[in-house]
Amino acid sequence: MKAIDVFENLASSTWERIHLGEAYKVCQGEETITDYNLLEIAMAKCPEVNIIKTPKTVEKSQGTDWEWWIGNNRLGWLRYAVQAKKINPNTSRYDALKHTVPLYDEHRNKVGETEQIDILEQYARIRNAIPMYCFYNYVENSGLDDYWHCNLSYEINQFGCTVTPSKNVRAALSERGARKFNFLHKFDNTKPWRCLVRCPLLLQVYQTGSARDTSLGFENVVIYPDLPFDLSFVLETGYLEEFSSEFYSRDIDIYPKRILVAQYLGEDI
Repeated sequence: MKAIDVFENLASSTWERIHLGEAYKVCQGEETITDYNLLEIAMAKCPEVNIIKTPKTVEKSQGTDWEWWIGNNRLGWLRYAVQAKKINPNTSRYDALKHTVPLYDEHRNKVGETEQIDILEQYARIRNAIPMYCFYNYVENSGLDDYWHCNLSYEINQFGCTVTPSKNVRAALSERGARKFNFLHKFDNTKPWRCLVRCPLLLQVYQTGSARDTSLGFENVVIYPDLPFDLSFVLETGYLEEFSSEFYSRDIDIYPKRILVAQYLGEDI
């Protein structure tokens, strides 16, 4: 099994689970869907896709849902800061897109609140990561061809998990009635998430360190020549007690809840 197989299988199962959740009135939130996908990745036992838990010593007071490291040792690695959002299949709307989180002082007293997208983009800037949203979808509509921006053949169930740069979400938040599937999937750079491990457009990004001459719309592009020691260590040993200060400096208390490491395969297609 390859990384692309894992991503494709998860997209299909996510599409179907959201559909069945509505049909049987057993709806699942984005956290539940994420946890299910984590279990599926573990059971797949694919050497090209690994999940790393944030060490218990890290207080995850804020942060992103995911951090993804996708690449390989020959081309280098891209780092993504990712926020997951689930569609409301009854309205095709992402109800929690404009989510706010509380802010606390050093004594854990609430001092205000901020939008989740601000935290995501702040995290991405500080960590040299690409800010990205991942959507969990099911749409009761067979005519989604106009929203297909993948070079592979159209497969409706691959809309189950899609990704888009955070700037498209900012556009949706600034326009009334735009927090919906149709608006966010009209952009050429909203694609099935399997594209991150397979799309030939990304080969240029790895080779040049820039997405400027592509339609991907990535920001904060940095090519890491190697995986950080922390990630390599846990992949080899299965154990990580705490992050090193080199990997996660203490200048800001924002950490990912989960880290995914996957192999990019585009150079082999």
